[in-house]
Amino acid sequence: MKKVFASAVILTAALGILFMPPEYNPTSQIVYATSDTSNTTDNSSNSADSSSAADTGATTEQIVVEQAKITKLQNTYKGVVVNFSEAKNATGYNIYRRRKTRDPWTLLASVSPKSKYKYTDTDAMKEGGIYTYMVQGYNGEVLGPESETMTIARVNITRAKVNIRYKQKSARNMQKLINDFRQGSDAWAWNVANTQKVYVTGLPKLAYDYSLEKIAMLRAAEVAIKFSHERPNGNPCFSALEEAGYEFKYAGENIAYGFKNEKDAFTAFQEINNKYEGQGHRRNMLSSDYNVCAIGHVKVNGVDYWVQEFAFTENDSDYTRTIESKTKVTIEIASDDISTYKSKLKKADVVYKDYAPSKVRILSKTVSKKKVTVNFSMSKGAYGYEVYRSENKKTGYQKIKTINNQSRLMFIDKNVEKKKIYYYYIVPFRVSHDTYIYGKKSDIIKAKAK
Repeated sequence: MKKVFASAVILTAALGILFMPPEYNPTSQIVYATSDTSNTTDNSSNSADSSSAADTGATTEQIVVEQAKITKLQNTYKGVVVNFSEAKNATGYNIYRRRKTRDPWTLLASVSPKSKYKYTDTDAMKEGGIYTYMVQGYNGEVLGPESETMTIARVNITRAKVNIRYKQKSARNMQKLINDFRQGSDAWAWNVANTQKVYVTGLPKLAYDYSLEKIAMLRAAEVAIKFSHERPNGNPCFSALEEAGYEFKYAGENIAYGFKNEKDAFTAFQEINNKYEGQGHRRNMLSSDYNVCAIGHVKVNGVDYWVQEFAFTENDSDYTRTIESKTKVTIEIASDDISTYKSKLKKADVVYKDYAPSKVRILSKTVSKKKVTVNFSMSKGAYGYEVYRSENKKTGYQKIKTINNQSRLMFIDKNVEKKKIYYYYIVPFRVSHDTYIYGKKSDIIKAKAK
C-alpha cells in the first residue's frame, strides 16, 4: 500500500497559520501554545483570588466588579459550552442567551467560580441554530459590566461507539526513536530560507506520558475516521486535551497513516529529504518546548494510523498496561457528517447515540365539560412534544397530538367522552440529521372527563 500523509495546517506557538501547498504530500503537523490565562492551573488559582466584601472589609458601595469576557464557545455532545474569564471581585456569573438580535436576553443560569468558568447550555440543540451569549459578573447586588457577546452556529454531535484495534506496543516503541533522534547527530532542520541546516543540541529526552497516551489513542481512533487535525466533531485537535482535563503549557500533534510499523512511521515523520516548509513534523519532534510525548496506533479496515502527541506539563503520570486488542471507543461525530464516515465505520461494529431532550414534568390538569387541559414543564433541548393517550393505564397508548413548538407547554384534549377515565403522558423530541431523537416519557397522569 502507498504510504502517505495528508496535507495539513500548521499553527505555530506564535499563532501564525501556514497552509501547505497542494503538491506537498508528507504533512500533518501542528504546534500549539496555550496562553498563561487559559491553562487549568491558572484558572483554579484565580478562583481563589475572588473575595467578598466580608473577606476584604470593604462595603458594598466600594465593590467594583470588573467585566467578564467570553473566551470560547464550543459545540459538544451535551450542548454549547460557554467558556469565560474571571472578573475581579465577582462572586458569581449570570449566563445569558438569545436567538435573535431583537429578542430580550434570557437568563440561563447563575454560576459560581467553582464552575471553573464554564457553563454547558444543554438547551442549545437546534441543528444549525444561531445562539448568542453574554456573561455578567456580580457580587451580591452589585453587577459588573456586560461582557461582549459571542455567537455560535449549533452543530449537533452524535456519539459513535466504535470497535477499534489498538497496537500500543509499537506505539510505545516509538518513544525511543524520538529520543535517540533528539539527542543524536541528525538533530537538525532547515532554516526558513533553506540555505542552512540548523543543528539542535542539548535537547532533553521526552518522558512517556501515560495520561497523554489516552488522548493520543483517542485521537488515533478519530484520525482513522477523519484524517485531519480537526476532530470528527468539528473541534480542533487540542480540545481533546482540554476535555480530558490535561494541564499543559504547550502541545503539538503529528498524524500519519499507511505505515505498518513504528520505524517506517518515524522515518516518514523525520522528513529528512524535505525543505523547511515540509519539515513541520521534524521540527515538532525536535522542539525544546516539550517535556513529554505519547503515541497512539490503531488499525482500522486494514489501514494503520499513527498519532504523536507532545506537551509541556508539570503533572506526573502513572504507568498503564499496554493495550494490544480491540476496544470499544466512543467517538463524537458531527451529526450531519455521519453519512460521510459510514463507509469507514461499517466494519467497526458501530452503535450510534444522540443526546436526548430532558424529561417533561406534568404540572397540572384541568377537567371541564368535554375537554381535558394539561400543563407541563419545558424540556431542555426539545424541538417539540408528542402527546399520548389511553383508556388503560398500562397499555393501548396512541399519539393524539404533536406540538412543534418547544415553548408551547399546554395541550387540550377535546375528544373525550363524559365520565370516561383517560391516561396521558408526553414525550419530548428533537430533530437532528433528519432523525427524530426522543427523550424519556413523562409520568402518567389520570383524568376523568366531565
